[in-house]
Amino acid sequence: MGLGSAGDAAPGELGTAMRNGLKAFLLAGSGGACLLAGTLAHAQDAADDTTIGEIVVTAQKKSERLLDVPVSVAAVTGDSLSRQNLVQVRDFYNRVPGVSLSGGGTEQRANGVAIRGVTTGGGTAATVAFALDDVPLTSGAASAQSPLIDIDPSDLQRVEILRGPQGTLYGASSLGGLVKYVTVSPDTERFSGRIEAGANTVSGGGEGWSVRGSVNLPIVSEKLALRVSGFTRHDPPYLDNINAKAAGEDINDNRVEGGRAALLFKPIDALTIDLSVLRQEAKFIGSPQIRICPSCGTGAFTGGVDFTPYFGDMTLNIAPTKRDVDVTLYQGRATYDVGFADLTSVSAYNRIKSASDLDQTNTFGFLLSAFSAPTGSSVSLINADQTKKFSQEIRLASKSDGPLEWLVGGFYTHEKISVDQTLVVRPTTGSDTTAYASVGPAKFEEKAAFADITYHFTPAFDVQAGVRYSSNDQSSASTTTIAPQAVRFFGPTSSEPQAKSSDDAVTWLLTPRYKISPDTMAYLRIATGYRPGGPNGAGIAGIPLSFQSDSVVSYEAGLKGVIRAARFTYEAALFRVDWDDIQLLTTDVASQFTYYTNGSTARSQGLELSGRWAPIGGLSFDGALTLLDAKLSDNLRAPAGASPIYGDKGDRLPGSAKVSASLSSDYDWSIGHGFSATVGASVAYVGERYGDFANILPTTTGNTAYGSRIKLPSYTTFDVRGGIYNADWRFTAYIKNLGDERGVVEATTRGGTSAPQAIFLQPRTAGVSLSRSF
Repeated sequence: MGLGSAGDAAPGELGTAMRNGLKAFLLAGSGGACLLAGTLAHAQDAADDTTIGEIVVTAQKKSERLLDVPVSVAAVTGDSLSRQNLVQVRDFYNRVPGVSLSGGGTEQRANGVAIRGVTTGGGTAATVAFALDDVPLTSGAASAQSPLIDIDPSDLQRVEILRGPQGTLYGASSLGGLVKYVTVSPDTERFSGRIEAGANTVSGGGEGWSVRGSVNLPIVSEKLALRVSGFTRHDPPYLDNINAKAAGEDINDNRVEGGRAALLFKPIDALTIDLSVLRQEAKFIGSPQIRICPSCGTGAFTGGVDFTPYFGDMTLNIAPTKRDVDVTLYQGRATYDVGFADLTSVSAYNRIKSASDLDQTNTFGFLLSAFSAPTGSSVSLINADQTKKFSQEIRLASKSDGPLEWLVGGFYTHEKISVDQTLVVRPTTGSDTTAYASVGPAKFEEKAAFADITYHFTPAFDVQAGVRYSSNDQSSASTTTIAPQAVRFFGPTSSEPQAKSSDDAVTWLLTPRYKISPDTMAYLRIATGYRPGGPNGAGIAGIPLSFQSDSVVSYEAGLKGVIRAARFTYEAALFRVDWDDIQLLTTDVASQFTYYTNGSTARSQGLELSGRWAPIGGLSFDGALTLLDAKLSDNLRAPAGASPIYGDKGDRLPGSAKVSASLSSDYDWSIGHGFSATVGASVAYVGERYGDFANILPTTTGNTAYGSRIKLPSYTTFDVRGGIYNADWRFTAYIKNLGDERGVVEATTRGGTSAPQAIFLQPRTAGVSLSRSF
């Protein structure tokens, strides 16, 4: 338990009425390019007849042609990401049908990604699992609040996004789906490398730049190779700040740098060993959250929010704000051919540290008078989080060509988590004063066993079935120190004894698949997923000791295929997800401490369509359409004694647009002397959405002049790009958000208790890049 942040809601953070942070639904990212078609890993160069539909993925822990995988999967290559200048986290996730990203700048966390609308906003644990190769990146504990790691395209072979629950093969916290980063493996035969430099500028803002490179070194032919990659990136700033403590232009100065080294060793033909280490550091300055609606707060709320910026276009009024994220991941993988099967061991250790200093005057400004702070003073929330995680998976996969395929395995993980928070009053003169300080260590341990079988009744028809049993043990404790002036808000100083919880779950899947032809496949899929429960801090009357896991059951019917004569690849998926015992973050009224509880039920259903058409050599069209109906299926209410979270049956889940669509086209042609030219354009549409659920009824007035839940308007964005390339060199120029659209990707009043803030699309961004392969 702990304090709440307007833009960085973390577990145990203060009162729902003081915490509903800005959770962005960044459906057009940094300028909104095309949504990626789910059926292919798009490349700039148009596919020919021999490559259409031949993309291979490892979504089910085995290599399969994408069109044969009986689940909705989107895949994009790292090379394609670089060519389309999708080099930031937010550039990619919001271009995949049915996927949304909330948060930005200093607030990017794994719980900001949602698939098929399965989210209730921030503050709770992630509903989407993340994996680097087969190593889980997200924590199973809500208290960890895993950051969203910004993997650079130079390290990636591809990214796979599996829509729908993946609890059988990938375990906890995959209610909505899975994001799997597949890294580039060292090559024992060929020396190669690539270096790229880029620069960009934002309309009305500053300049950014990036440098990335990789090199592959074969050491012993067919036995040993090393691959090293690295990058550094400075994103172009564009937000101004008028606050006296941090005044300046273009203050959102964000920098990310990192690298990866991978070693491949084959001592004998039957054994392959992969070792790697990944390091990444990110520094974010400022916040993308802009106060809006100059008329809000002047009277009773009447139901509408004016999205006009309060202080001017792309202008803030915040004290110094920053966040640093440090990631280290060690991974070892060994695969041994035992004859009848392949035995695989995947071991990993990762450490993720996050430190932030966020201006929260808009949330905790009530403390200024309690501490007799003069006008112009501020309140900051300082967070220091760390997660140390060890994981181990062992699995055995059949190799026979018979009718039965099988996979069995076991999984173990152990996590140590620390969440430290300090709320500081910073007067314009004199020393800072700590109003609240909390130290909260926690542990999470999980064991699981899983099995997956596929039986081929005929060459055209098979049935897949899988089951996983998981059990976890958790513990947490916290010590809080409260200044005398703040006791009336937060309660007295306390030391809470260790709280413990245990939980288990069975997840399963059943998937019949029928291959209508070698290039056409239909499937039905029923699958389940769960998110672990856990302990709440003990020692405060009225707060339950623990909360339960929540779960989903998903029903999906899909069709994938290639019409080779027409050079057309397509995918369609019709789905329904039933979500039970929704986890919520709520507030104890007496103590103003937050805790986790379980709410009611929700249902998400919809249709996803995507496809690619390459009518002639060099020319391609990519399109995607998502129709989504994600709603509460029962009234949402927090328990008695808590600050309520209001939501009625039929209310839409946060950030879920009923309609999102895109269309993109690229054309490549030869210009002679070994060179080719390319041009492309994209348009993307995101429909109306709603923000987080509110803590105040829409009809309430009094001190709630800011209203409750906000309705976000739709928007449309355009991108253009072009370039020249040959076998070794590539030059690219691009413009994102060509129309300089001020699309609102997020807005909140923190449940109706504070002035509304919004996150807007990044303004028009133009850039160039030059790369050399060797």
